[in-house]
Amino acid sequence: MRDCPLGLVSAPCHVMESKEHIHGRVAAPSAWRSSMTSHEGMPLRKILPYLRPVAGRFVLGLLMGILAALFNALWLPVCSIIFSIVLPGKGEATALTEVHRFFGQSFTVAGLLGLDPNLKVGLAVAIVAAMGIPLMMLINGVLDYLNKYFLAWVGTRMLEQIRNDVFANLLRQSPAFFTQAKAGELIQTVLNQTATAQRNAVSYVQFMTSNPLRIVVILASLFAQYPWFTFMSLFIFPLCLLPVMRLGKRVKKAGRREEEVSGEMLTVMHESIGGVRLVKANARESHQLGRFKAANRIVSSNSLRWQRASEMVGPIVETVASLGIAGGLVYWWHMGFAAEDFIAVVLLLTRIYPPAKELSRVNLLLQKTRYAIGCVVELLERAPEIVDQPDAIALPRAEGRVRFEEVQFSYLQAGGAPNERAALDRVSLEFEPGRFYALVGPSGAGKTSLFHLLLRFADPQKGRISLDGHDLRDLTLDSLRGNIGVVSQETFLFHDSIAQNIRFGRLEASDEEVVAAAKRAHAHEFIEAIEGGYQAVVGDGGCTLSGGQRQRLAIARAVLRDAPILLLDEATSALDAQTERVVQEALEQLCEGRTVIAIAHRLATILKAHEIIVMDQGRVLARGTHSQLLERCELYQRLAAMQFAAA
Repeated sequence: MRDCPLGLVSAPCHVMESKEHIHGRVAAPSAWRSSMTSHEGMPLRKILPYLRPVAGRFVLGLLMGILAALFNALWLPVCSIIFSIVLPGKGEATALTEVHRFFGQSFTVAGLLGLDPNLKVGLAVAIVAAMGIPLMMLINGVLDYLNKYFLAWVGTRMLEQIRNDVFANLLRQSPAFFTQAKAGELIQTVLNQTATAQRNAVSYVQFMTSNPLRIVVILASLFAQYPWFTFMSLFIFPLCLLPVMRLGKRVKKAGRREEEVSGEMLTVMHESIGGVRLVKANARESHQLGRFKAANRIVSSNSLRWQRASEMVGPIVETVASLGIAGGLVYWWHMGFAAEDFIAVVLLLTRIYPPAKELSRVNLLLQKTRYAIGCVVELLERAPEIVDQPDAIALPRAEGRVRFEEVQFSYLQAGGAPNERAALDRVSLEFEPGRFYALVGPSGAGKTSLFHLLLRFADPQKGRISLDGHDLRDLTLDSLRGNIGVVSQETFLFHDSIAQNIRFGRLEASDEEVVAAAKRAHAHEFIEAIEGGYQAVVGDGGCTLSGGQRQRLAIARAVLRDAPILLLDEATSALDAQTERVVQEALEQLCEGRTVIAIAHRLATILKAHEIIVMDQGRVLARGTHSQLLERCELYQRLAAMQFAAA
């Protein structure tokens, strides 16, 4: 495996690794997602711990749902009373009829209400009675609203915390993780998969608590008064379960495939936008568009297949239910019951079908949700390779003495096994404070791997690395990296102001300190010349600035950080000759009292180094000053001959 500068480049290394591209098709999921198949049956209990902080509102939401379900028990008697008042019963002119099926033969509506049985109904009475129906709808609607609102509130708070924890655990992963993961899929998981898991988990709870109870209450009311009619209306209802089960099998793979390819589509977008200059320089807009279209076509197809199956459930349930009502209507005609009672019964019967339709979608909902929950839990529970020891020490400002003792390190292959070729092979080095060291050698010599291990992006398989006598594994990651400043060859700037990009080196720095750092990096002049000055937004990745300007801002960021150890990876490579000279002077001033280690391919930039370390194939070949190495190191002689002869 090549010597990948994981810690020193702005973009993740997976962007630079060779990978299988999508040529008119969709590539396979990345390695971190290949284990998702083991999570297809991932239960919802994996995300239920996030319910504890909002359990009060959750219980309140369930209580509102239960009350809304129990409220249906009042529909049949209340509607029968209202219809008996407003509608003439059995040809009588009086409108107050007996509701003996509810209250027994000896009770009448008039008697219950204390009214004269022969009282004629006027317009005012009819209006007041009729208003009972919207009042019932209002009460039921308020209970339903509170049920959905409280559960939505709970779901939103859960989603916020889940996203925070998923992203936090993502940031804890070592750079090696990002060499295999795709940025688009990670974004898909943090944003979309978390939302899918949360939304459907809350919907599942809502469907499985309120809706079954609602159906039971309605059926109990109907069976208590009209058992045969209810049986005639519902005995064919189980028939609708057969097509629902069949549809569930058809869309099981479609839902999962849609979620998988959505990540691929985001990956194509992310890479195309992030590498837009490369795309345009090679006139590959059509190629990238073709990759996006291929993924988008599969997403749309699977989404349509899932949506079609989901929407077919409603008409199936309603059609089967209407057949039951038709059978019940014939039975009602045969028994000669009153029409006003039939209206009340049918009105209540129709209230079964909305919750029944929602319950019929639960299986389809879960088919699509399993994959999302699996992705979220996989990323949420993934243990970082590099973590603080339980008794790790928080190192204060270090002196800057670094030692590598017989360090052996190999990058891991895709399966997790170390690469046969060692990136570092029994390397022993010592770096003293206040001195400037330069690492030179051909590509793949192991120079960047030294930086990689010093920043503890990985741990060596053998040997020991220490800072001021402390093993790096005994220090907290924050305190270790807080003592190191980095300036990379490939500078990354955030889509923010110039001041905030410099302040990223030390977040609590004042405006005066930011300006002072910019002056020491010789960036103040060009910043003042830009419209907006320090508040000017640099664009995505610093696209509004030249390479040299971006490099000077990165140096200003390192100056502001004021760390005792400074790592330079070709820090002046993007500068012109004049700017390089003044920045070199600034770097020489910055070296005072600090341990400075620089990776250099241009020997002219490190001629004043206190010590130059020549590396090849993971080993240290020679150490010394420029003149000493010219005398005794053949590899250095060849490098110097090629560069200075060309100059």
